[in-house]
Amino acid sequence: MRIGIVQIVNAEPDMTASLRTGLTRLQDAKDAGVELVVFPELFLGGYYVDQAMVKRASQSRAALVRLQAAVDQLDVSCVVGVPDLRDGVLFDAVAILRPGRDPGRYAKTHLFRAEKELFSPGSSLWTGEIAGWQCGVMVCYEVAFPEVARALALRGARLLIVPAAFGRERLRIWQIATISRALENGCYLAAAGHAGTNGVTQFAGHSRVVDPAGELLVDAGERAELLITELKPRLVDEARAGRADTHACLADRRPELYGALTEQPPEPRR
Repeated sequence: MRIGIVQIVNAEPDMTASLRTGLTRLQDAKDAGVELVVFPELFLGGYYVDQAMVKRASQSRAALVRLQAAVDQLDVSCVVGVPDLRDGVLFDAVAILRPGRDPGRYAKTHLFRAEKELFSPGSSLWTGEIAGWQCGVMVCYEVAFPEVARALALRGARLLIVPAAFGRERLRIWQIATISRALENGCYLAAAGHAGTNGVTQFAGHSRVVDPAGELLVDAGERAELLITELKPRLVDEARAGRADTHACLADRRPELYGALTEQPPEPRR
């Protein structure tokens, strides 16, 4: 599969402008033979953790209708970050748009710092088929949770999709975590992020695709970009079978030892 990763710079808090950019990038992707396009976290409306997000969220459904129409017309799937307002509750969400199918939805389950003051967390993970690949979605901060990536891989994901808005101060975490999650699960990881600034946060950029052996295939640096690369199913199979330069972590797991991962830790002694 040919995949496209969109990185944006200095995104404005403007639903109309971001939709226009999204439609343009979808057409660019189609022209380049891309089958799946990944956009950043809160691409529609911009990553601005403020009360105006509620107003932008109220505009998001119409924007998604426009994007879905383009997906259907161009026969290109996309995964896009969007503020989602449901029954008065605001979510940092991701829409999974596929030609001729109803949209999928994932709401970020692990919120980062100030996000907790504005958004409510989702309550379930998402895996499913996109453009012929079994995929799992995780958002930004969640790439630092090995448990999330492993759960998605155990549910069948061969490609981890990561819309993000990572801060530049934590670039080292981003670089290490994106490679680690791909390597330890023997899968591809495709991460699309913001660069530049929203006036409060300096973004890390470095949108990227990592292969199942932990090799960095493409990286956008800090520029606006549509990265394009090929994903090969054979590499996932080889990595999970324990090719010499990989670890067959999924095959060698011992779940009976991992109960502490889902247990509440004991109260510390006083």
